[in-house]
Amino acid sequence: MIVLPSIQIDDDPSLSRYFLPYQRVWIEDDAVMRLAEKSVRIGWTFCDAFKNVRKRLRHARRDYLFATKDQQSAIEYLEQCRRFAEMFDFTRSIVSHGMDSMNVEAKDDRGKSYMEEVKFGYIKFDNGSRIIAFSANPYAMAVFGGDVGLDEFAKHQRAEKLWETAQGRITWGYDIGVWSAHDGTDTLFYQFAREAMAGKGGWSHYKVTMEDAVEQGLLDKINAISGKNTTREQFIADCKNRARLPEIYEQAYNCNPSGSTSAIVSWATICMNRKDYEIERVHLEAHQVTELFGDFERWSAEARERKIRTFICDNFPKVLANPERYQLGFDVAASGEGDLAAIYIERKELVGSRLEALLTCRTSDWHFLKHALWAFMKHLTAVSGAGDETGLGRQICWETEKEFPGQFEPVNFASKKHDLGHGLMNELSVGEKIIPTTHDDIAQDYFSLRKNYGNGRWIFTAGRNNLNAASHGDIAWAGALASHAAKNQVYSGGYQGLSERGHSRERHRIGSGL
Repeated sequence: MIVLPSIQIDDDPSLSRYFLPYQRVWIEDDAVMRLAEKSVRIGWTFCDAFKNVRKRLRHARRDYLFATKDQQSAIEYLEQCRRFAEMFDFTRSIVSHGMDSMNVEAKDDRGKSYMEEVKFGYIKFDNGSRIIAFSANPYAMAVFGGDVGLDEFAKHQRAEKLWETAQGRITWGYDIGVWSAHDGTDTLFYQFAREAMAGKGGWSHYKVTMEDAVEQGLLDKINAISGKNTTREQFIADCKNRARLPEIYEQAYNCNPSGSTSAIVSWATICMNRKDYEIERVHLEAHQVTELFGDFERWSAEARERKIRTFICDNFPKVLANPERYQLGFDVAASGEGDLAAIYIERKELVGSRLEALLTCRTSDWHFLKHALWAFMKHLTAVSGAGDETGLGRQICWETEKEFPGQFEPVNFASKKHDLGHGLMNELSVGEKIIPTTHDDIAQDYFSLRKNYGNGRWIFTAGRNNLNAASHGDIAWAGALASHAAKNQVYSGGYQGLSERGHSRERHRIGSGL
């Protein structure tokens, strides 16, 4: 339970009416550095919005720089600030509000400077103070000074760079507040929280679990708004049911970060592998597969296979026309709603391998999955492939191995996942798994992979991909299979002995729909 300082809050009727005890303490706390470990969905950002509307009105020409995970969240924060201004009759003090942009100097993964346009929202008060809300761009607030608020700091992808920028904003007598639910033990927020708990770092420290919040009246507020009469026991049971896993409940609601897993490599290391180039990429949902290729039950197999081959040739012309050698990874999934099936194609370079093409889909159409894979295996000039034969993938990988002997290897994830994950971790660590900066969700997919060391070996799992909800590490595991193919397969110069000239004729024939 949080221990509340002894402050006179009852003299302010507005605080007592609208805010719970832990919220009121945060509102009143003007320590130079404040940190709150908190449960999800207990209204921390809500009370911070009021705190900083009131503080701007009390202090002329004192800005508040608020950073959160994305632009939409920044806009929502400003809307909440405006609602507070209306609620407490402060609207007359707002002279302008809206969105603006500016150019800031940023640096790429190699340290090279470039100019980047950054959008931000703002509210300006008649005393010259402003509330300025940014998305997670770590360079966005670099040209400003003022009080700083970092919302859900544990979930920022570039937390170190954001902190480097943010802490410098408060040099001239301002203050900084940091709050978040935990997201593992490998975050900068977790390090700060450990500091604060030990009484180090100059932090004014808070820790409010969901059970703390309920004890202090959160459920009463929820029942009053919803018209329900949920008991405390029912409410906490619902939280645990939503979390499903005990470790998720402990982290998200009970401020106990899970130490069992951490990212396969740091985000900064992922960025070492990102380069500025484009790839050929296609994603299909289940209904698009049916629309493009027809219902399998109603089409002849030969006609449908021809349509699939034509589609692959038309949408991946560069990689199919390039005589370079390629390695292919096939992560198998067959669901119209669940995980992705991914075909990941990369080219070996002098140092490392570079992703060149990516096909993903969510479909239970096995005929499409097999013949899309076979189209790449047939028409890439030289290719070595590997696929996940575990569970659903057993049949399709078995057939592909028979169709492309010496070129494709079925891989059993149950026995090989340690080797695949460890190899991928090593490649990423030295910048040899090259991926494009133009597709952020691919980098995030690699970052979603988690590792845990026990009993003499690494155990690898997949977490969430914040930029591609459909993927649960599927793209990254396809990349790991491509690396496995490069190490364990023998490249073949064509399909069933076709010469390069024969390949060209075959591609032309299929591309013409013949």
